Amino acid sequence: MTMFFIFAAVVVLLFLGVSTAVTMGFASIATYLFAGGDPARLFLVPQRMFSQVSGITLMSIPFFLLMGNLMSVGGISKSLFGFGRVCLGHRWGGLSNAAIAASIVMAAMSGSAAACAAGIGLIAISEMTRAGYSRSFSCATIAAGGALGPIIPPSITLILYAGLTSTSVNSLFEAGALPGLLLGLSFMVWSSYISYKNNYAKAAPEPYAVRWAAFKEAFWALLTPVIVIGGIFAGLFTATEAAAVASLYVMFLGFCITKTLHVKDLPRIFWETVEQTAKVMFVIATAGFFQFVLLYTRIPQETIGFITANFSTMTPVILLIIAILVIMGCFMEGTAILLITVPIFVPLAKSFGYDVTQLGIVMCIALAIGVLTPPVGLNLYVLSSITGEHVMNIAKDAVGYVLIMILMAIAVAFVPELSVGFAQLIGE
Repeated sequence: MTMFFIFAAVVVLLFLGVSTAVTMGFASIATYLFAGGDPARLFLVPQRMFSQVSGITLMSIPFFLLMGNLMSVGGISKSLFGFGRVCLGHRWGGLSNAAIAASIVMAAMSGSAAACAAGIGLIAISEMTRAGYSRSFSCATIAAGGALGPIIPPSITLILYAGLTSTSVNSLFEAGALPGLLLGLSFMVWSSYISYKNNYAKAAPEPYAVRWAAFKEAFWALLTPVIVIGGIFAGLFTATEAAAVASLYVMFLGFCITKTLHVKDLPRIFWETVEQTAKVMFVIATAGFFQFVLLYTRIPQETIGFITANFSTMTPVILLIIAILVIMGCFMEGTAILLITVPIFVPLAKSFGYDVTQLGIVMCIALAIGVLTPPVGLNLYVLSSITGEHVMNIAKDAVGYVLIMILMAIAVAFVPELSVGFAQLIGE
């Protein structure tokens, strides 16, 4: 009864348009009182909220948000797509492949689905439609490329998961690298097949001199993920330090290389970063008391007891977890889902001896599907607002990408070598 109450409260408030943070806080307090909690102990609310955001892990979030805002002004996405276009444009699906390749690099910088989709979409869609691609398929491809943002490190979703579960951020980043790249390559194969099937035009091959010039223009931008991911994997700095270094590097690019960033832009960029950070941290803070309420009402323990009594292996359980996350992603924002489900799914996985890092990658992929599925799909609305294309038209052309992501989530769930195995290989 308590579990039904808390989830019903969350869903109703979110559908009414209440912000995620306020929803989590209100539902937590209401559930605590409904379960017979002592009102005098509500002083625990600020205490739990503060302790949830005081960890060093979450300090990387404002730096990654700052880096994303600096990139949106610095013109980095334009040079990345231009380099991909001259290298891949002469193949079937060349422009769509170029957009996905640029999204992979952007994902390795921003860690955000919407930022990745918007940054590439503003440039790539006009060129794709001029080349004969349908606008809905162009939007679906960019939306799918943006979905790589929360998967390929540095991922804000993985940072949140690390903060909620006390898991190593570096281990999660290492485990998410290979699945993210495999997803990107799978997207390229699918977009090439659709382009061949629909006879979308191929561009004439560009001379090597043009390719070299495009590479030189994109070179400094291509170094960004090398600094971020390479530095983390090599053990030169932590995820938080990598985010700070990368932010300074992107600022250097904007001022000295592309020269599209000006001192007058900084106050607006910093203020946007502060606002975004405050929103994210408020949500995470309310999750601290939410977790306390779940433990107080013994929902995780009762769930574990019920499932372990009815299932003897993790196989049906992990499939159930993926299905629940995909369905919830159709109706709720990914951060809210993560905060609700982690306190239940992680102890459940531990009871079966399932690796928590591997579970994090599976959950991250399953949650990323939500940006492509209506009625909430964030990237669908981002691309629709940019192009004017109807959301459902984009969603129909995104079905192939959604199926690929579901298959990848299942593959990662049952083949640990794709995630934790690869992380261990890097660490050796």
